[in-house]
Amino acid sequence: MDYKLLAALVAVVEQAGFERAALVLGLSQSAVSQRIKLLESRVGAPVLFRTAPPAPTPAGQRLLNHMQQVRLLERDLL
Repeated sequence: MDYKLLAALVAVVEQAGFERAALVLGLSQSAVSQRIKLLESRVGAPVLFRTAPPAPTPAGQRLLNHMQQVRLLERDLL
């Protein structure tokens, strides 16, 4: 799993949009959008509903849950 792509998903959901996610990640909005599209291509399903604000699809929610678990594991290591 490419964690740069997952970080883009997390940022879009947490920041309630692509523009603010781009600012947080230090990327262009286009780059964030491309990462989400690549993630969707690799997963084989949409990960976001393009609503205002964007919301995770069931597949996106599973990925967000995975990232939350990874963050907890990394925190425990420190």
